[in-house]
Amino acid sequence: MTARALVIAVCAAVLVAATPVRGQDQPVFLASADAATVIRALLTAPTLVDYEGTKILTALRGQRAETVTILESYKRSGKLRLEFLSPESASGRLIVDDGASSWHYEPSRHIVMRGPSFVTAQPAVDPAAILSRYDAMVLGNEQVIGRQTVVLSLQPRGGGLVKRLWVDQATGVVLRTEERDPSGELLFSSLFSRISYSLNLPSALFRFHLPAGARIFSFYVSGDPITDPQELSRQAKFALRAPIVLAGLRFRSGTVARHGALTAVTAQYTDGVGVVSVFQTPASRMAMPEVGATVALRGMQGRWLDLGYFRILMWQSGGVSFAAIGTLPLHTLVTIAEELNAAAR
Repeated sequence: MTARALVIAVCAAVLVAATPVRGQDQPVFLASADAATVIRALLTAPTLVDYEGTKILTALRGQRAETVTILESYKRSGKLRLEFLSPESASGRLIVDDGASSWHYEPSRHIVMRGPSFVTAQPAVDPAAILSRYDAMVLGNEQVIGRQTVVLSLQPRGGGLVKRLWVDQATGVVLRTEERDPSGELLFSSLFSRISYSLNLPSALFRFHLPAGARIFSFYVSGDPITDPQELSRQAKFALRAPIVLAGLRFRSGTVARHGALTAVTAQYTDGVGVVSVFQTPASRMAMPEVGATVALRGMQGRWLDLGYFRILMWQSGGVSFAAIGTLPLHTLVTIAEELNAAAR
């Protein structure tokens, strides 16, 4: 596996919101806050701080560590830009999230993957949803790149990766993250080696410009949000699968879009931290793209793309083409696929 498969931390991608700034070096209430207060600060929106910095991401693959370096820029209106600097195999990769869509350009294949925004796709500003699924604990205060942080631990009650976040006391921005398996083995880490807060980064920085000749694969539909899965199924007018609970995630909302004879539906699920969008459309209208690596599902095969910022699992079942797109790990996306396939039997 090459560095292209490097996973970007869930919390670093989704819990990117910052709290109001009261002076660059004057810590706010986070210095002695409890876990609920820290989580509330992470989820507070809209943010009042822009930033850009250099981040180092490291993932363990068996006995091997894979590291990439990115230039990350974030705008308080919910926009994100990630430019991959190293290694050479990843250099030139670009991810732009404009608050409505996320765009990923893969220069080695000259393709663009378009999906839903994962910066703005956050649950309501209420730590209760996270506290109901995670045992959260403040572990203390530490310095990261010369800034005071509060260290927050999130341990899933139903099993899964344990997350640890180092949260800037003055801004609420996550400066360092770790993810460990239940045995305590470190699987992923991210660290800002440099960060600079800004009053207003230019909006033009967060506009995606399509490279000439690049192929586009779109897993995004727009439309009015529908909060009732039964109503979503009724409007889809094909054999849609949209349970209320899917792989431990709860249905949040969905959209239906029609383009001539093509109907496409996206259903969004969240556990309060991670977000997954399940894209569905009749297989007769959309073949599965011949991209990515194959992955075994129960009784069938799918295709798997790890695009760093978000991950995509594609498969076909019961006459429907599916794509699960999100910031959660592969095993969660596989569980989603297998539960949806079982629901059709």
